Amino acid sequence: MYDENVINLTRVHPWMTFEEAWLLMKWSYVKNRPGERYGTLKALMGIDFGMFQYKPEPWIRGKIDEAKKMFNYTC
Repeated sequence: MYDENVINLTRVHPWMTFEEAWLLMKWSYVKNRPGERYGTLKALMGIDFGMFQYKPEPWIRGKIDEAKKMFNYTC
């Protein structure tokens, strides 16, 4: 499921690399992990990925930058 969402993001946003889309998935997982005990993790991550698909490029790049900082990503 998650790999499919990552690939779909790169199709919707041709400028986005697979690594950037993967970082967004990791960011979404960490953000929504508390929902795991209530069984809502997949639903909340699905909402995030839906938002990532229709939001404008500057907004998404901001989230990618936020994820890079969170995970100390240097590439």
